[in-house]
Order: sequence, then structure tokens, then C-alpha cells
Amino acid sequence: MRYLLTLLVLLQIVFGSGSASALTLELDDIVEAIRAEFVEQGFDDNVELELFGGQTKFDLGNITDAKILLSNFSAVEDDDKFTVDAEIFADGKSVATTKLVGRYFVLEKVLVPTKDITKDEIIKKENLTQIIIRSNRLRDDVIKEENNLLGKQAIRTIKEGKPITSRDIRDEIVIKKGQMIMVVYKYKGLQITSKMEAIEDGAKGQRIRLINNKSNKEVIGRVVDKNMVEVLGE
Repeated sequence: MRYLLTLLVLLQIVFGSGSASALTLELDDIVEAIRAEFVEQGFDDNVELELFGGQTKFDLGNITDAKILLSNFSAVEDDDKFTVDAEIFADGKSVATTKLVGRYFVLEKVLVPTKDITKDEIIKKENLTQIIIRSNRLRDDVIKEENNLLGKQAIRTIKEGKPITSRDIRDEIVIKKGQMIMVVYKYKGLQITSKMEAIEDGAKGQRIRLINNKSNKEVIGRVVDKNMVEVLGE
């Protein structure tokens, strides 16, 4: 949904040491003033700002203090753009005005590998670290919660510092194709056990196909652990 946020209130940022000295307002000062405006109006302080229009450096000479007053702030969500009017005061006198135009990017904390995680490796807490990245650079399938990563198995090599997606991981495979497994068959209070060959890989809780090598009969069972599959009779 597209929305336009327009704010007419003034934000005042004061710079200076209380004694006259050469003072220059630069890009970082302007950016911090705008960031304070974002926070003042309810945005999270985790935003990255880029300015591409307006004056961003002011040589004010020997003065006691300087002020930046911001007004008419507008932010458009669809393209992440914003505009704001800035007026610069030096020792109480207005010395410059400019319309600032830029883009803002919401930042998110994401877990990434501290080193390459190889195929079939199990992800552990010590394998992960947190970085901050622009949310618009994150795919929809990026996994952000630690509890959704720990104990998972890498389907392919996951590069150091790269956000992990749902396509990169799976539940740990505990039964391998071709492995001979104890199969427990349950039906109406009866329980029969036999050895069968797994026809496919399986994670805990997953349903897989197995074959009885003597009768060539296939069954489908639920993986209980690395040594057992359970088959329920109908």
C-alpha cells in the first residue's frame, strides 16, 4: 500500500560549544538531524539514509552555536523516498535554507554464518553471528529466527556472511537411502518388527518408503529416529 506521511512540526538540532569558533555543518550533521526526525515521528532508529538533493555542507565561520530546523517532512513508502526543508541558524540568525531529498532504508538484524557451512553440516549456535542489512536486500525466504536455524542441516554450502534461506537447509537426515532399518509395524494392538531397506533419505518425523527385500513389498513409514521407522496398519 502506498502512503504519504507529511509532517509540519519543527525539529531543532543545536550544535556548538558555547564559545565562538569556526564551525562547519557537514553531511553527517544533516543526516543525524534527519534521523532524529524519523525517530521523532515513530520510525525505528534502524534506518540508513542517503541524500541526493539539496545542500549538505555549510561553512558558518566563527560562531557560538548553530541550529538545524527541519520542517515539511514527507516520506513515501513505495519508493522509500523522503523530502524535508532545512533552515540553518548561526548565533540565532537564519543563514541558509535548502530542500533535502533522499532515500531511507529500514535495517534488520539477520543471522549469517561465521564461516562457510558445508553441505550436510548441522548448524550450531557457534556457527552464527548477527549482522545488520537493508530489509529491501533480503529475500522473502530468508530465515531470521535462531530457533529456526539451530539443528538444521545444510542442503548446499552456505557462504560466510550470507543470509540463510529456507532453500539452504532442511531437517537433519537421520536415515540414508539404502540403509537397513528396524521397522515396527503396528496394527490393532499387534506389533511386528522386521528389517527393511530405506528407498529414500528421511528426517525425524518424515514419512519415507521402505522395501522388504525378501517379499519385494514396499511400505511407507514415519521415521522415529536413526534406527527405527514406524508403520501403522489401516
